[in-house]
Amino acid sequence: MYNFVSNLGFKSELMKSKYFKTSLGVASSKIDRSGERVVNQDDEFAFFWNNKYKTPVYKQGTIGDINFYTDHYMKIDEVYVVHKKQVSIFKIEQSIIKENGIDFYLGHILKKMAAEDQNKVDSNEQEKKEADPNLITMSPGSVKYDDLKAYLDKRNKERFTS
Repeated sequence: MYNFVSNLGFKSELMKSKYFKTSLGVASSKIDRSGERVVNQDDEFAFFWNNKYKTPVYKQGTIGDINFYTDHYMKIDEVYVVHKKQVSIFKIEQSIIKENGIDFYLGHILKKMAAEDQNKVDSNEQEKKEADPNLITMSPGSVKYDDLKAYLDKRNKERFTS
């Protein structure tokens, strides 16, 4: 699930999308049983944002499973996209929106995020290497968990086959 946070100007562009559905979300605060006003935890993302940036966000609507929020204190023309608690920041490119429409621009952002995710996966795969059971005797300081596991598996095989 993606959560987009932006200023009010971007919201007016979102309203032009034929897929945008208005949803006003939940209140940012509520009164608890003791009569005190507390931050509302019913909207998990709004609660996360409020804790991280110390500013409330208000849900404006959805497109599919993408939620759109506005931060009334945000003055810059940027879109914060939060996916799996990781925040990516994109500059709002009005020229792309005017030429191709808001739906194209949202797809453009999602493609960039997918490419970033793929780059992270590729770099993690490159970092992973085959576990070396001999590394524990040759260079004990650089042993990782997988190397130790391979060493123990090799030793257990030798014990039970002898």
